[in-house]
Amino acid sequence: MSTKGNRDFRPAFHYAPPVGWINDPNGLLYEDGTWHLFAQHNPDEAVWGPMHWRHATSTDLLHWQDHGVALAPDELGMIFSGSAIIDKGNTSGLGEGGDPMILMFTHHGEHEQQSIAYSNDRMHFTKYEGNPVIPNSDQRNFRDPKVFRKEQLNCWSVVLAAGDHADFYASNDFIHWRKTGDFGKTENKLGGVFECTDLFPLTAPDGKIVWVLIASMAQLAPFGSGRMQYFLGEFDGETFRETIPSDHPRILDGGFDDYAAVTFANTDRRLIVGWAASPGYAGTQPTNEFCCIMTYVRELSLVDTDTGLQLAFKPITPEFALEEVPAQPLPEDRPMFFVPTTEGALPGELFHIHVEADSIFTLTLSNEDGEALNISVSSEQKLVVDRTKSSNNHFSPMFDSGLFSVSSINRNNVGKMTLDVYFDKMIAESFLDDGTVINSTVVFPEKPYQKATLHGFGKLWIGKTKG
Repeated sequence: MSTKGNRDFRPAFHYAPPVGWINDPNGLLYEDGTWHLFAQHNPDEAVWGPMHWRHATSTDLLHWQDHGVALAPDELGMIFSGSAIIDKGNTSGLGEGGDPMILMFTHHGEHEQQSIAYSNDRMHFTKYEGNPVIPNSDQRNFRDPKVFRKEQLNCWSVVLAAGDHADFYASNDFIHWRKTGDFGKTENKLGGVFECTDLFPLTAPDGKIVWVLIASMAQLAPFGSGRMQYFLGEFDGETFRETIPSDHPRILDGGFDDYAAVTFANTDRRLIVGWAASPGYAGTQPTNEFCCIMTYVRELSLVDTDTGLQLAFKPITPEFALEEVPAQPLPEDRPMFFVPTTEGALPGELFHIHVEADSIFTLTLSNEDGEALNISVSSEQKLVVDRTKSSNNHFSPMFDSGLFSVSSINRNNVGKMTLDVYFDKMIAESFLDDGTVINSTVVFPEKPYQKATLHGFGKLWIGKTKG
């Protein structure tokens, strides 16, 4: 196993493999108190390679028990991304005295085709002898099936990435599939190739059901090499239509380090988790025997903002005890453009920072060597995350290129605002205005950050885990 760093960056509450590489989260599923997470995985090296599925479970979405490799490559190819479902009623006939768990995935060989595997004990998986169940010999990019149940039509539906758009298929038995529609050829506002599509309903504030289509967009390196956008509309069981359009792309996460995010199946809450990396530099991360982690799991909702209906995100994190940092007294003779500073010590490499501000501000995480991560709200009403001096950036020319993460704030005026930053060893996840603007950023400081500094008129809280 190759080594690529000089200190331990393994997080406390984000899933990472014991060894090897991971990328896209796959097969996210809840059943009887257990959360299942699968991921794209190379078990042999901490870089991308022959894709397997690795399996982990949790009872709280924070502590993960690893179960090793669930699916390995075969004569049809590598095991690319997909999803999981409980086949209630055993419509597939693959159950043995109960409802099987079915994994649907892309076989990546000479062509990309959709296949299935099943399990009756939730730990051991058998590939279906008749794979592929959705064959393909024409399209170059045809992958990442996300399966869900369309109860109104009493059938299974799947959305998958098909080049510059998403395709939709339906089935009554999980074995025989028929194409029912497509979306995105003209609606895509980001460009690039569709990947890791997901489709699900949420209830809007007015009580109406709105369907959300998520698409990860493979892009060129100047754009960060990957971005996720989403569309709002309706799904009739055959295809998705964007009935609530936007003039600009709806971006899921403004940071460079959240990609291929998809939601959990078989749960009343709509929970999502992403791959906390950028395809452009993920393989060079200085994390030794493992490479890449997942984001915190986040609960999704639809909210009304000044700029229209949009997604909001609430992270599922360990419980933190927040303590307000005393503000320094303001000098009576301060100049007109004086900016106050509030500063407090950090409790290690796992913490929560809460900021309440009246106007523009900058939050800085720093250490004694001058490494600093800056998270700001600018006068242009943008959330700006600057990691150009945050850490050892030289492991990747792209990471070291000076790219800033910039996100528009979904309000007409900058006024009272809140920022929550959750930090775990190598990742900072920022949630502005109750999660209506978010940013996921990985950093690799040579030494742990030691203090938090708030520049601006506001209050600062620093929290450490309880217990």
